[in-house]
Amino acid sequence: MSAPRVTVAILSWNRLHYLRATLESARRCIRHDNLEWIVSDNASEEPGLAAYLAGCGWVANLWSKKQTHAEAMNEIVDRATGDYLLLWPDDMQFVVEGGWLTRLVATLEENPDVGSVGLNFLRRRTVHRFYGGWQTADLVPFAAELSRRRLRRPRAVRGPEPLHTAGCRRPGVVASGIPSLTRTDYWRLLGPWRTARGGTRLLDSSLGAEDYMIARFQESGFSWQQALLTRPVAADIINDDTGCKAKVRGGKRYGIYTPPPGGGEFYYKIKSEDDLPADNGGLPLCFEDHVRPIGFALPLDERGDLRKASLNESVVTEIIL
Repeated sequence: MSAPRVTVAILSWNRLHYLRATLESARRCIRHDNLEWIVSDNASEEPGLAAYLAGCGWVANLWSKKQTHAEAMNEIVDRATGDYLLLWPDDMQFVVEGGWLTRLVATLEENPDVGSVGLNFLRRRTVHRFYGGWQTADLVPFAAELSRRRLRRPRAVRGPEPLHTAGCRRPGVVASGIPSLTRTDYWRLLGPWRTARGGTRLLDSSLGAEDYMIARFQESGFSWQQALLTRPVAADIINDDTGCKAKVRGGKRYGIYTPPPGGGEFYYKIKSEDDLPADNGGLPLCFEDHVRPIGFALPLDERGDLRKASLNESVVTEIIL
């Protein structure tokens, strides 16, 4: 009996350095017997990007056309033939290689109440906020769950690949933006992403589609929980001192955008899953402790926490010079 099929799908737009790092690292790090590869490119104009994609012979389903973020994700869901969909934009690098995806699928097969599973390392503060002990900030979302006669508390999910759920702290699906694995049928049950009128173009590349999908989930009545790998496998590409990723808005790019400073294909070292510790005191492993940059230093604050910023408007460049 063959393993459940996983569709690996990437959204691309004018960030060749990031795209190469994410695709090549995914190809190296993801080991699963039944994969389908999709790349949806938003008619990129950056020199060399189209030629790079044309050389990616393992990507069987590739298209390049002007689309909104929502339109691209909807087309991916429509075209995907996998039982599961691993979906993310072109600004993440996989940093752990091994059989984690096959084990993760097996865990999800045993736990249909898990919606999306985030695969990326989170900042230390974020790990404690969403996966640590109960806090005062949990009272409002917890009360909302009780009013819907649902009780979703964070919990450890045991299986071939252990997970931690976020309970009422996060919606049951990752609506967009980070590498996550979700049953394809769950996206079809929720329906298509839609952009919002007057969506903020500069800060929100989804034009309100992410918020729309979260609202769809909250209204659906489904009790799925969002989860995070106990030992994450991917990382945001961050070599901007402000802690943001270079983002494309129209014909401009915001933030520091450079090839991997180490001179190779990758921004971070790739390690074997056997090199990761099995336990972190009951919490998922965090970014600062386990992601190792090549040729640059992580942007840390005075407490040693990874900096985070949505957009660096002080560095703006044209896509085509």
